[in-house]
Amino acid sequence: MMAIKDFIKDTSHLNEAALVDISDQLWRIGSLSEIKQQVSHELFILHISMNMIGNWKGEGWWGVISEQAELVPYIPETLQALQLNHLKTAFEDVISIFPAYTLFSNDNECYYDMINFLQNVRFKVTDEQLLMIPSEKRKEMVTSIKQKLDILEDLTEPLWGYGAESDGWIQVIDYIKTQL
Repeated sequence: MMAIKDFIKDTSHLNEAALVDISDQLWRIGSLSEIKQQVSHELFILHISMNMIGNWKGEGWWGVISEQAELVPYIPETLQALQLNHLKTAFEDVISIFPAYTLFSNDNECYYDMINFLQNVRFKVTDEQLLMIPSEKRKEMVTSIKQKLDILEDLTEPLWGYGAESDGWIQVIDYIKTQL
């Protein structure tokens, strides 16, 4: 089973490029479930954190949730491992708006309907369960998710945005140091 120490011996030169290289090596294993089976829990958390932050830097939280759905179930535990409990709570507040039957997977066509349903009341959906939700309830859900996403983004920006310590990677670097 691969561990963090198999990839990192010295933390003095850790930066975004080094972290991306580690993540790329892990993605060569295969799917997220295959990676999870072949690496230590700590390395898996590191992999999720690198992808979560990297994707957030590109498209924000809605981009992570909509385009990297397979990461979503692992994000609360990862945020907790990074000692970002305030982000964990805010993230869980966003995810709590999704219907309970939601399967976070970009391989599931119903998921794209779910994203469209929650993103804008004017977006068309075909999923029967979503169509059964009254339009007033949908409007409430769309408004609520936007408000909760704004809160989450406001909490995240100082940590991972432009000008953040270690270009937004300090929590990952600190996590690595605690694991070596």
